[in-house]
Amino acid sequence: MRDLANSYDYSVSLTLKGLEIEFVKIQRLFTTINLSCNKFTGKIPRLIGKLKSLKQLNLSHNQLTGNIQQSLGNLSNLESLNLSSNLLVGRIPMQLVDLTFIQVFWVSHNQLEVPIPEGNQFKTFDKSSYEGKLGNLWISTRKM
Repeated sequence: MRDLANSYDYSVSLTLKGLEIEFVKIQRLFTTINLSCNKFTGKIPRLIGKLKSLKQLNLSHNQLTGNIQQSLGNLSNLESLNLSSNLLVGRIPMQLVDLTFIQVFWVSHNQLEVPIPEGNQFKTFDKSSYEGKLGNLWISTRKM
């Protein structure tokens, strides 16, 4: 039987309606986190990269800034990553190419820079994954 006392780790502070709440223990076995459409600001926390069991992460439609954290490349079980419709800048980290289980990848409608990483699963993503301004390019899936 698993030792459940050791299946918790890390902490997160959330501010909801002006009230800061700290979750001191988060179960490591979380497989899905959906924090989309919450008007979150600031950078993507580096600690998310320590949630090794994570399969789906959706932080879309917020106001997140800064770079996509390289630590997301540690999420070796990740199947779906949605960071679309934020204010993210910089390049897509090369570490994400090593995510061999990832099937869904959305970073559209940010202010990211080219080049887009190549290889592994990145060869399978449709260009709609990157739709919007990417460096000096405007990528669109609309037909003229």
